[in-house]
Amino acid sequence: MSTVTHFFHAGGFVMYPLLVLSITAVAVIVERSLAFRQFGYLSPGLLANVERLCTEGQTDQALEITERQRGPLAAALAVILRHRHLPVREVERMVEETGQEYFIRLERYLPVLDTTTTISPLLGLLGTIVGMIGTFNAIATQQAHGNNDAVLTGVGEALYATASGILIAVVCFVAYNYFAARLRTVTAETEQASTRLINVLTELRRDEHARQNHHEAADDAALGERTHGIQATARA
Repeated sequence: MSTVTHFFHAGGFVMYPLLVLSITAVAVIVERSLAFRQFGYLSPGLLANVERLCTEGQTDQALEITERQRGPLAAALAVILRHRHLPVREVERMVEETGQEYFIRLERYLPVLDTTTTISPLLGLLGTIVGMIGTFNAIATQQAHGNNDAVLTGVGEALYATASGILIAVVCFVAYNYFAARLRTVTAETEQASTRLINVLTELRRDEHARQNHHEAADDAALGERTHGIQATARA
């Protein structure tokens, strides 16, 4: 503990904003981890199960399954199944609105990590400059009074500040890229699953209309044959 305290005080005044940035970054990382677990869940195997139920004509059961799941993918599939009788364009608009609600929640606070990644090295560089200024002043004082401790203090302040800024930037950079990659994956898989289910339902609707048209044509043909037979009997 004494080593950490010495490290902090030796870094100079820039260690205080770096401390604030580091605490903020840790809080954001923890909060985003929980948020992605809640709002970024992709429900593995859900799409295949929903497609199977839809092809079997059990769309109500498929809707129940999606409503029991969490995450943007399940919510998008539920919207599609709930409004499957509407035009495709309307369904796509509803899916986009539903997905945006989740994507905005997942993207929240990520700019804090991005900003911290940029600011931390700059603060460390500022501490380096201040420390080197102190070093040069100490060198001038040393020449006059022979004080070596002031020189070492200025060099230590420069190194501690730089090391702290770079360390915070590296951690935030890794965390930001991880969450950004997760967000891209969630967005892409949600959009892909929504498109696939819409295509499946559209194909099923097209096949149903084709069967109905075929039955209607067959009924008309049968009715025509019966009418022709009745007319032939009447002429006879």
